[in-house]
Order: sequence, then structure tokens, then C-alpha cells
Amino acid sequence: METITFHSYRGGVGKTVLSVNTAVKLALLGKKVCLVDFDLRAPSHQSLFASSTFSITPATKSFTGFLVGDHNPQNIVNSTDRENFFCVFSNIEILQQKDSKIRAKLTQHGEGRILAKLFEFIRYCNSQKFDYLIFDCMPGITYRSLDALVVSDKVMVVTRPVKSEISGLRLVISECYSKLEGAQLFSIMNQVEHIEDLAHVPNPLDVNFVKVNILGITKCLEESNTPIPLLHSFPRIPFVTERIYVLDEKDHPFTMEIEEFCTKLIQE
Repeated sequence: METITFHSYRGGVGKTVLSVNTAVKLALLGKKVCLVDFDLRAPSHQSLFASSTFSITPATKSFTGFLVGDHNPQNIVNSTDRENFFCVFSNIEILQQKDSKIRAKLTQHGEGRILAKLFEFIRYCNSQKFDYLIFDCMPGITYRSLDALVVSDKVMVVTRPVKSEISGLRLVISECYSKLEGAQLFSIMNQVEHIEDLAHVPNPLDVNFVKVNILGITKCLEESNTPIPLLHSFPRIPFVTERIYVLDEKDHPFTMEIEEFCTKLIQE
């Protein structure tokens, strides 16, 4: 089994849409997949799947509850009408409770308790013969995102070609990625605008800024002490809403990109 974590320096780069569509596509390709919504501060998978054609048999417990309680791993896995696809939802209501001890367990260091629970869940997924365990973790440098990175076999670093990514990447590379042992690191450049795809005549200055930002991010990834090769570049595709395109819109350009990305991911 491979454990893959999708991570980013900041939110808004498309990490969740990428991780969800990747997980579902791998399942459609015959791989047994478990997808975990590990963004404890802003979980969104449950609403995303509710708007899709998925039929889900809900689990009795949430991933959030598992991390702070004594629940068995099998009680947090949701089965679906897709034979190879399973998902685990987090529950923001637990963070909203007045019990400060629960919030502390989920947000502070915790002396490795959360990390131990992650390893417990990984052992369970191994016993269930999953091919892929995929974590969509919270962005930035937090204790929980670090936990997800530590247990991963592969890390997908999701970026966008904007200037703020460059300084942020330098920070997350030095503070997180450079300290990982054993995990393979790959980058995904998302929402890249190509002139021929724009419906308007672009400002030449904007076009130059994009080129400079892409070069800056690429240089940052390639020349650091921890080189992170580019696995795939996704063009900017207008979205009406977040959705599971590989399931609901099989002819959508984004679906085609995900198929190509999954092919590369399986081969690595």
C-alpha cells in the first residue's frame, strides 16, 4: 500500500479538488483506495460527495473522533457504491465544542498521540489490502500537516504560479520537506493560464508576471536542498463549483488531465 498526502503552503490552490478526483479516478482504474479528509480546520469532502452521484453508506464515527477517542478504525470508513472506493470524513463540530482539551489534542503537539493514531489507521488499511491511502491534509506548517507528511510514502506539493508561492515554498521546504526521511516528493503546478485558453486579450504585463512566477517556483523546487520534481502541470480550467469531475463529467478537460496525472502517479 502507498500512502500519499496532498499538501500545499496555503489554501486556495486546488488541493482538495485534485486529491478527491485523483482518488476516485484511481478507484475507477481498479485500485482499492481510501481517501481521508485530514483538513481538520476546514473539512469539505462530505459536502462535496453529497453533491455528486456517489451513494455512500455512512460510518458510525468520524476521523476527528477517531483521533481523539478510542474508536476502532473500521468504524470511521465510509463505503460507497463504487467497489474500490472508500472515504473517511472529518467533523468540524468536534473542534467547535467548548472542551478545550479536545481542541488541544487536535491542534497542539500532543506528544505524538495523533501520530500514533495515524499509524494505527495505516496498519488497518494495510490489513484491508488497500492499494492507496490518500490524505488531503490542511495547508501550511501545522502539527497535523507534519504528521501526515511523516507517515507518507509520497507527498504531492500543490502550487499555483503566483508570486506569494515562492517565499512560502522556500519556508515549507526548509521547515518541512527537507526534514522528511523516506518520502518521495513531487510537485503539481495547478491553475496555469495559457494565452491560447483565455477568452480575453491578456495584458502583456500579466503574461510576463505569470512566466516569471512559474520560473521562480520551478527554480525554488529544483535548486533547494530537497529537489522536488514536477509531476504534472494542470492548466487553468474554469470551474462552476467543486465537484467530482472524473465521475460526473467524463468528457471535461479536467477529467482528461486527471487521467494523465494518475497514469504518471501509478508509474512512479
